[in-house]
Amino acid sequence: MICSLKSKKKIDLIFEKGKSVKSKHLQVKYYDFKDSEIKFGVSVPKKLFSSAVKRNLIKRRLREQVKHSGFLDVVRPGISFFVVYCTKDILPSNEIKQGLEILAKKL
Repeated sequence: MICSLKSKKKIDLIFEKGKSVKSKHLQVKYYDFKDSEIKFGVSVPKKLFSSAVKRNLIKRRLREQVKHSGFLDVVRPGISFFVVYCTKDILPSNEIKQGLEILAKKL
C-alpha cells in the first residue's frame, strides 16, 4: 500500500540512517523498514523558496510525478523514502519526471 509518510520517528530515521541518491535537481533519501508498505514524503526547503505558494506548487508536482511516473514500481515494499527538491528554479512536471527516472535507475 502506498501512502504518505507522517511518522516523525520514521522521518528522523530516514534522514539519520538512511541512504541517499541524487540527480541534478532532486535527491531521494530512503530507508528499508522491512514492512509491507511503501510510504513517501516530499520536501521543498524554505531556504530555496520563501513563498509558500511556490513551495506548495512544487510539492504538488513532486507528489503527482512520484505517483504517476512509474517511480513507485522500482521501489521494493518496505522502503520508505523522502524526495527533496534541490534547485532554485521551478521545474515543469516533465523535467521532474526525468529527474525521477534518473533516480530510479540509481536505486
